[in-house]
Amino acid sequence: MNVISIDCAARSRAEPCFRIHRYPTALIDRVRLRDGRSVTIRPVLPQDAALQQAFVQALSPAARYRRFHGPVRELPEAALRYMTEVDYASHLALLATTVDASQREIQVAEARWVRREPPDATDVADFALVVADDWQRAGLGALLLGMLADSAAAQGIRRLSGDVLADNDGMCRLLKRCGWRQARDRFDARLVVAHLDLEETFAGQPPAATMAA
Repeated sequence: MNVISIDCAARSRAEPCFRIHRYPTALIDRVRLRDGRSVTIRPVLPQDAALQQAFVQALSPAARYRRFHGPVRELPEAALRYMTEVDYASHLALLATTVDASQREIQVAEARWVRREPPDATDVADFALVVADDWQRAGLGALLLGMLADSAAAQGIRRLSGDVLADNDGMCRLLKRCGWRQARDRFDARLVVAHLDLEETFAGQPPAATMAA
């Protein structure tokens, strides 16, 4: 729904070897959706590049356009690395997966947040969400938005924010139902800026536990 993956991939620093220091196993869950289907929610792993690419390629052209705000058919290698080699503290991606008739894992949704860097406020993170066409309207998007908010708050992020295409009615309705505020972008009439203030959302609740190793 916004373009953090493509833009940020071009700016990501080159590292000779990527290592996972702290995989947040507490975020792994198996859930049943309201239409009876089940999915596994888990944080992304570096070896998920092929899974991620297949997911993007399988999206309808309209869904890809709403996610990347452009005519993307597949992700370049740098973008795939950026989207799968995350540190879970400044960048978290959650995948929803299931298995097909051949017992092969397939991805059906993705949600992520990326903490902004100086000179921007580092307690603000940009978010993205996309659900495969055949898996929409089953509660999966709302579930992932809730998990994004919980995990971001646990990492000290105070606000989630992102750009949504103004004609993406389904996403705008979902965000409204989940308590997000929306306003037209002052500089681009095609966009709506959506945000969720996490301190306000979790006011009066016990502090979220830091994500477990």
